[in-house]
Amino acid sequence: MPQTAVPTNIEALDIEALKKQIRRLNSKAGQMKMELHDIAEGLPVNLEQLPEAAARTYDIYCQLRELKQRLNTLEAHS
Repeated sequence: MPQTAVPTNIEALDIEALKKQIRRLNSKAGQMKMELHDIAEGLPVNLEQLPEAAARTYDIYCQLRELKQRLNTLEAHS
């Protein structure tokens, strides 16, 4: 039997789940950005905290970019 395309309703669920994940991650990214800003304002006092906070913030924004690219791909094919 030939394989059929993935049903649209499953694609819609995937898209909605991805949007929800992006919203949550976006909120967390915003909090981390503010934390990084607060650390930067306290420089040079908080100098030791800066590399780790910057790396965490960078990582979360990379994850967010990847999820948004996946969402765009899914939406383009639905």
